[in-house]
Amino acid sequence: MPALDNQSLAELEKLSGIVNRITFHSAETGYTVLKVSSFQKPQEEIAVIVHQSKVFAGATLDFYGTWTNHPSYGLQFKATKVIERKPATVHALEKYLGSGLIKGVGPVIAKRIVKHFGNKTLDVFETSIEKLIEVEGIAKRKLEMISEAWVEHQEIRNVMLFLQSHNISTLFAVKIYKTYGNEAIEIVQNNPYRLASDIYGIGFFSADKVALSLGLALNSPQRIQAAIEHVLQNARQDGHCYLSQEQIIQAVVELISLEDPSAIESMLQTMEQKEELKTRLLPDEKGLLQKCFYAHSLFYDEQYIATKVKQLATQRINVNREQLLQNLSLYCKLHHITLSDEQLQSVLHIANERLSILTGGPGCGKTTTTRALVGLLQSMGRKVMLAAPTGRAAQRMSEVIGLEAKTIHRLLEWDPAKGGFKRNDTDPLQTDILIIDECSMLDVHLAAALLRAVPVHCQLVLIGDADQLPAVGAGNVLKDMIASGVVPCMKLTKVFRQAAESLVISFAHQINRGAVPKIESPFHKPHVWQEQKDCLFIDSEEATNEQLKFISKVKRMTVDPGSNASNESIVSEEAAADLYNQGSSLSIPDKFSHVDIDALLKARTYSEELKEVIRRVHPWSSLHYGLSAGAMIEKLYEAIIPKYFGRETEIQILSPMTKGSLGTNNLNKVIQEKINPSKAGKAQVIVGGRIFRQGDRVIQKRNNYDLNVFNGDIGSITAVDNEEMELSVSFKVGKEVKDVRYKREHMLELDLAYAITIHKSQGSEFETIIIPLVTQHFGMLFRNLVYTGITRAKKLAVFVGTRKALALAVNKQDTATRQTALEYLLKNNVQ
Repeated sequence: MPALDNQSLAELEKLSGIVNRITFHSAETGYTVLKVSSFQKPQEEIAVIVHQSKVFAGATLDFYGTWTNHPSYGLQFKATKVIERKPATVHALEKYLGSGLIKGVGPVIAKRIVKHFGNKTLDVFETSIEKLIEVEGIAKRKLEMISEAWVEHQEIRNVMLFLQSHNISTLFAVKIYKTYGNEAIEIVQNNPYRLASDIYGIGFFSADKVALSLGLALNSPQRIQAAIEHVLQNARQDGHCYLSQEQIIQAVVELISLEDPSAIESMLQTMEQKEELKTRLLPDEKGLLQKCFYAHSLFYDEQYIATKVKQLATQRINVNREQLLQNLSLYCKLHHITLSDEQLQSVLHIANERLSILTGGPGCGKTTTTRALVGLLQSMGRKVMLAAPTGRAAQRMSEVIGLEAKTIHRLLEWDPAKGGFKRNDTDPLQTDILIIDECSMLDVHLAAALLRAVPVHCQLVLIGDADQLPAVGAGNVLKDMIASGVVPCMKLTKVFRQAAESLVISFAHQINRGAVPKIESPFHKPHVWQEQKDCLFIDSEEATNEQLKFISKVKRMTVDPGSNASNESIVSEEAAADLYNQGSSLSIPDKFSHVDIDALLKARTYSEELKEVIRRVHPWSSLHYGLSAGAMIEKLYEAIIPKYFGRETEIQILSPMTKGSLGTNNLNKVIQEKINPSKAGKAQVIVGGRIFRQGDRVIQKRNNYDLNVFNGDIGSITAVDNEEMELSVSFKVGKEVKDVRYKREHMLELDLAYAITIHKSQGSEFETIIIPLVTQHFGMLFRNLVYTGITRAKKLAVFVGTRKALALAVNKQDTATRQTALEYLLKNNVQ
């Protein structure tokens, strides 16, 4: 969290001392390494890590933070809050003034000033700086230079002290100062909630703490408006385009514990009158019209999509069917393509439509149909453009169609100067046909931008699988278009024989139909590795929080305090006997009544403990081989998959969640330490609690138009520059390799990508994938999630977990309907 409340500040350790020297400082990010002489141990230099816009030798500072042990640099103090004090000694004062703090004052002049004014030196600077002319070597012109520099220093210092006094950590204080400059205090005082929208990494809760710290009333209009905006923004992240008034009021009441809901209703009316929100009357579940609230951009984007889609969908292109059939037959014969009747009719139909959709599951021939369509259109002299939402999808499209495909962002050409795409309704794309793949990923914002760039004479073909996960952003564009019936839609249903031989495709269709596939286990049939079957299930377990607490409770009462147990549990026989004799004093819950306490006490590893607390261990479980689910994933990643599929094979872990022992956060740390551990001489940087090393696999978490990298782009770190606190990442976009230089402030947008969520994998294919699937993922176990996950694999998909979790997912549809109005707008004439 960027803000530090009083409780957390009290929990931090304090280090006070004088800065001897600055060993590293980044002007861009404020990241600084200091050597400090502490008051407790003046003869010992301590390395202190801070984020400050400027720090000078000789400064006397109070640091609040924690001690850390860096693998290469040893003991360090990481400060999250810094408070400047007056220099503690005359020597420190000389060093402070002569360290470059003030333009025009070097070490010699600093010594003269301190000698002349002594302990009153800082008072002179603060109240009567004109007296400096008394010092030898300071003439009128130099005095003016010193005065200007001192004022600038004071402004920076005042801003930093103001921000820190309101519990904003030094890292974010630097970002705020760099964003707002000397106006930071005024801006934050006038509207502290701007921090949430202007500073990446600061959310509503942190901005709210600052606001309350500034004395803003709990029911102030400014706070209520900020809460409404936050609720709408959160709804967008859940895929919703709008919220009803009742939903907003309920969410805001819960968010800021407001006692009077009428104040929220009043604020909504005010925001609507001021055009700060847009509203639309839409039917509720009972069909009754209710007022719904939108953010401006979503309202207009959704409206534009509906208008443009209806405009395109009502136009037909009169092409001679016999001529089409003749050209198509000739193209297929020349390129040895055989189309089913379903595919043939789809191509002919699409060729006659201004706007059309081609949909179908894996193995149903969407790619072959698209190849034939592109070939047919090109043979007729039409210019064809291809695009997809992600770099990986565009790359695959290029390979299978044989024509360059771009990402949608590259196609539309982002213009940093105006903060929008160059290609729009005033400067549209120059093409006759535009074909977009993986359209289930299109959110409302990107779909609207794309449609604005489609010229009136252009044919638009949207390809995608509506049964996959919807877009990460707001909206459900492809599904809404299909459901409206307004857009001509060709659905391919026949699974081709060659595709049907793939277990991945066969199982994907079973999952999509709601059938639980029977997937072979390599522990049951080891030969499946040699046969290179493309889908396997490894039965395994990972402890739930409840199981971990129970194990911990038992072990805590019996582990020898003098032991150095880490993963192993060392239990003395006397302690075990005592516990066993205590009987009911342990208070064993009913759900653990089956546990053999004696066996649990003797278990020496995590997997052995897990076997004891699980009521029934699957006969093919990896636990019988001493491997929990997490350990099994490690072994697959490090040894097994490389052994059978080659050391250079791409392996991607796709987890349903970010949290938990099998969530992406923990798996990334575990795999990084296994595959790319810290060692002497290997450069690394630490940002936001994440360690990045050369060779790490990383993913971009948000669109950054300045760097020309986008949410979901995956690359690898090629270089780490510790001096400049920068790193280089190589991304492959289509056939191009793009090298991007990240400054420290942009590193917050990166995450490790050994494991990513299934949501983040949309639009991508990977050679081999590992999917953890256990009941700790219960909240995310849905059919379309598993369906999307398994279809990401090109050569191999391995599930690691329980068949119960797989069955839960397959039998559970995601009933959380996205609140979008596109289908309604397409069916009705609504403005």
